Amino acid sequence: MAQTAEKENIMGTMPEGRLLLKLAMPMIFSVLVSSLYNIVDSIFVGRIGQNALTAISLGAPASSLMVELSFGVAVGVNAMLSRKLGEKDRAGVSKAAGQGFLLIGAVYLVCLAFGLFGVRAFYSIQTNDAEIIALGMQYTKIVTICSFGLMIQTIVERLLSATGRTNGSMAVLLTGAITNIILDPVLIFGYLGLPAMGMAGAAIATVIGQCAAAVTGLALNLRWNKEIEFRAEAFLPDFKMMKDIMVIAIPTTLTYSINSILIFGMNQVLVGLSLAAPAVYVIYNRVRSFVALPVWGIRNTIISVVAYNMGAGYKGRVRNIISIAMKASAAIMVVGTVLYETIPALLLQIFSATDEMLMIGIPAFRIIGITAIISGMTIMMSGVFQAMNNSSRALVISIVQAGTLVGSAALLALTGSTSLVWFSFPVSEIVIFVLSLLFLRGIYRQYLTGAEEHVPQNPLHAEAVPGNM
Repeated sequence: MAQTAEKENIMGTMPEGRLLLKLAMPMIFSVLVSSLYNIVDSIFVGRIGQNALTAISLGAPASSLMVELSFGVAVGVNAMLSRKLGEKDRAGVSKAAGQGFLLIGAVYLVCLAFGLFGVRAFYSIQTNDAEIIALGMQYTKIVTICSFGLMIQTIVERLLSATGRTNGSMAVLLTGAITNIILDPVLIFGYLGLPAMGMAGAAIATVIGQCAAAVTGLALNLRWNKEIEFRAEAFLPDFKMMKDIMVIAIPTTLTYSINSILIFGMNQVLVGLSLAAPAVYVIYNRVRSFVALPVWGIRNTIISVVAYNMGAGYKGRVRNIISIAMKASAAIMVVGTVLYETIPALLLQIFSATDEMLMIGIPAFRIIGITAIISGMTIMMSGVFQAMNNSSRALVISIVQAGTLVGSAALLALTGSTSLVWFSFPVSEIVIFVLSLLFLRGIYRQYLTGAEEHVPQNPLHAEAVPGNM
């Protein structure tokens, strides 16, 4: 294990394009696995009925917020840990990890309180349909009350990612996804002698998968992540370190939380037009997560890589990494555009879409696909903002996106046309793309001009810390 100037982590030595390929491919596979997690859930839930999909869609803001709170904290820990790693501060690395566990525990208590006391009210303010409320409560109460597995999974996966061990991150997500995929049909429909549990079965399968992933992540960190020393004193509350982490985590959490508000707002607009429209919306979100998964994989990778190289003072490497990532995201989303425009019916039918859902969903996918390419580039820029300790800019982007999308959707809904409402997506994507470019230009001027603070070693001569297990 290397911590001296002569021995440096591969994030500071390997050529940028090769580095992104090496670290992003396992991360892309990890995001693919995570995406399949949600897609498989929705496919099996769709077989229960259209109301089940609508219940999942109406519950998505709560489920998303739970994930976003945990991920925001994990991103703060990730960025802080990577920066300390770049500075060769081993004590700071361990302290960041320990405080991350304390903070994620606080997030769980919030989720637990909502699961115990807030779920019924949350569904009741959205719909009067008794079946949808009952189905939604079955699912959401279980996944929130038992979200401790998700919390631990999130933090241990990001610890592996922060030190460049993306194969470990992949193993964590793969364990959870495979467990969930196997258990979904068994628990939902009652195979292998077990009773059919419907929506509750889908929730239980999800929770068991998260717990399995958490156990795997803990084991991998303790066994392989030698750059983090899990000493008892690192877990004692250190309010200065917590503050430093939360300076990054709070804007990031708020940024992701805006997505939950966005989903909630869009659901309210769509449910006023048709009960099938929110079901189409949840399918779109699942398909989008799959189509854009390589972009998210690269984005998650550059958070660690950019943070490390900024901590080490390698400005030239940071500029090259951002350029490569932006070009890759645009190329990837060309494929997404083709899928949205050519086979929307097939994408919907995978989820057992009804005739009404097909009538609404086919034009929706084609309209949304217009701006898929710039959407991918915006996703990448938000990762840069977080890695550069400018999470507040990502927050502004998310606020503008939510306001533009929901606002324009509400106005278009006044026409009574469900098809016209989907044009709110291209409108919002264009607005936030232009704003993101302006912010990125400001970051270049503020942080990425001038000479290198340090000169990275020749990767052919540096003895690199293993980037993967």
